[in-house]
Amino acid sequence: MIELIFLRRWLLILVLTIVLSPARSVASDDLPLRVRNLIVQTQQLMELEQYDKALELLEPQWQLGEHHYLVDFTVGNIYLLSQRHIEAIPWYRAVVQKQPEYRGAWLNLAQCYYVQEQYALAAEAFEQGYKLSIPRQPTLRYNAALAYLQAGKFEHSLVLLKRLVVDYPDEDHTAWRIALVQGYSALDQPLNALPHVEILAQTTTATEQRRWRELLIQHYLLLKMVDKALIAANHYVQVDGLEPLWWKLLTSIHLDAGRYSEGLVALKVLAYLQPLSEQEQHLLADLYLTLGVPKEAVRYYETLQQQRPYDEQLLSRLAHASLNLHQPDQALFWLEHAQADTDNVSLLRLQAQLLFSLKRYAEAVELFERLTRLEKDSGATWLMQGYAAWNGEMWAQARRALNRAQRYPQQRKKAKQLLHQLDVIESR
Repeated sequence: MIELIFLRRWLLILVLTIVLSPARSVASDDLPLRVRNLIVQTQQLMELEQYDKALELLEPQWQLGEHHYLVDFTVGNIYLLSQRHIEAIPWYRAVVQKQPEYRGAWLNLAQCYYVQEQYALAAEAFEQGYKLSIPRQPTLRYNAALAYLQAGKFEHSLVLLKRLVVDYPDEDHTAWRIALVQGYSALDQPLNALPHVEILAQTTTATEQRRWRELLIQHYLLLKMVDKALIAANHYVQVDGLEPLWWKLLTSIHLDAGRYSEGLVALKVLAYLQPLSEQEQHLLADLYLTLGVPKEAVRYYETLQQQRPYDEQLLSRLAHASLNLHQPDQALFWLEHAQADTDNVSLLRLQAQLLFSLKRYAEAVELFERLTRLEKDSGATWLMQGYAAWNGEMWAQARRALNRAQRYPQQRKKAKQLLHQLDVIESR
């Protein structure tokens, strides 16, 4: 699932406009002249931000019980303008109950619901406002779709957004497509989101386009469309070759497909364009080692090791690279940089084997002994300790190690043979 946080940076905010004047709705209304004048006086106080006085002026009207819907609308507006959204809601609801076709009340009600984070109710109110608009205003339906998104009603949102794209072919669809991508991503439907991401990657510009192109490649990879991801990344490299992002993505695509040489080339270009992170330096060194260029691998590993002198993984890689360069002494040098109390079995085993190959038998015997205390199945290690002690003519230690080794089925035969030979040697 594509991260919604990654997409939200593009979502446009709701387009909100408070409807204040009831004049257009009053033309054929039976509003008494006295009440009409009262509303006008109230609006004058509202313009001066004297909201409490405006409420006092209207209070006798709503105390009557049965009062005109425009009185309700005006009271709602006073509360809305004074940021008392909860108190405004019942007044606007009263308006739409009395006058369901009153668009302004639906829109102001939608805004109050939205501020109170009642997103589903806000969406319904925005959609009502859209249906009552003459001519229709697609922005209001878009507001409804965004409110549904925030309410987690993604299917409802997608229905409205798809209608917008179809019903308004000549409008700018950018914001609508962005919301469509978010809705499909929230439902984990990257295949449905893909056509919109492809269009946005084409039609947006500058930094925004770069981000959509990145998201497009992510969608291709998520959908296992590796060839399309590679084509897109290669194209973006050609048209925007100084942007490190494309080389980073190209590296990832090649490596995921097992094309290590191509991945190495892309990563080297990235290194020319910007300093590599530690992780990228490590990756570059690993690629050099994998592709049989240990000298370059050592160069990068050494740089990293200076920053992390006791990193056992780095020390192990340095040792293997040195062995590939036929430098066993240097390999041992790196392994000996590990912390004295390390319990890294693979690192200690390699160190012990190197000591053995360099004929430093006494040290090898000591290290093999340490390994036997760390391993669950130590038969092979006891046997190796026996070999090391044998070669160092440490006969008592050799016998002890071989006796221990013969307790393990896989090493039993060889250990018995060596013990028999040891008996012959000691009998001379």
